[in-house]
Amino acid sequence: MTFVIDQFTSPDNITLRYALSSPPNAQHYVLVLQGRGEYVERYQETTEDLAERGLGCVTFDFRGHGGSTRATNDRTMGYVADVAQYATDVRRVMDHVKHTHGVECELVLTHSTGGLVAMGMMLDQPDLWQSAVMIAPFFGLGGPDWISLAAQFISASLCRYGFDKQYLPGQSKLSPLSAFDPQNILTSDPVRYARNVAILENTPDLVVGGVSAGWLDACFKAQASLSDRVEQMKSGALSLPPITMTLAGNDQVVSNSVTEEMFGSLPNITIREIPEARHEILQERDLYRDQFWKIFDDHIERCALRSQ
Repeated sequence: MTFVIDQFTSPDNITLRYALSSPPNAQHYVLVLQGRGEYVERYQETTEDLAERGLGCVTFDFRGHGGSTRATNDRTMGYVADVAQYATDVRRVMDHVKHTHGVECELVLTHSTGGLVAMGMMLDQPDLWQSAVMIAPFFGLGGPDWISLAAQFISASLCRYGFDKQYLPGQSKLSPLSAFDPQNILTSDPVRYARNVAILENTPDLVVGGVSAGWLDACFKAQASLSDRVEQMKSGALSLPPITMTLAGNDQVVSNSVTEEMFGSLPNITIREIPEARHEILQERDLYRDQFWKIFDDHIERCALRSQ
């Protein structure tokens, strides 16, 4: 199997770094939409898991992340002005791999922020992908309601006064290079955590640190818009493709209750939960990853991909 990393510059002068996995037996391809702070190397193990299932894979670094164009002078700041820009990145990458490599992705696999991006795109174009699998989608901020309300107020206020490219309070010193803390909210697996730290130590330009006001405000606005659109669709015709949402039972980053309230009653959507798993299920211990891949395999069996 090959895992090729390359990049291209889009017409709007954004450099997007992507990876393509093309196992010899691949008859279908999966597009992986990453979460905040991620980069293609984090998904090499995932591409190997997909290859075992006869699936090729495309993934890429969103703008402001990994090796793609950064939007601020501080390279470690996670920033985007509008989540719609992420959707533009998705379309650019899909067009590029189709015309350059002859690859079209029938299934989208998302993590966290990637789920927010993909859902908005599917509401615009329900036939964009045949089906979707979402891991810990970021439809609402985790924790008590007052934390989310406070974060919305602070991020919106900073943006209103031109401080969108500033870290939120307490975020400026956060780093993914920190030593493994057994109580961290992302993964209970020290081995995979250390592997990702080693990647960043060897390639420090990939590092994304704390959350900026602009990034969080953009996500809150996208979430509010998504909520409104879903409510409108509940009273009308709904034509979303089959979607399986996999929630981490011990997720302290995103809100599982928001996901369940927003999508739990909709047709074509299956919600599963992996008890005790933390937010980054694909970076978790095998105990939790194996459960996810069983959910994934059930989805594939239920929503068989059509031949190209």
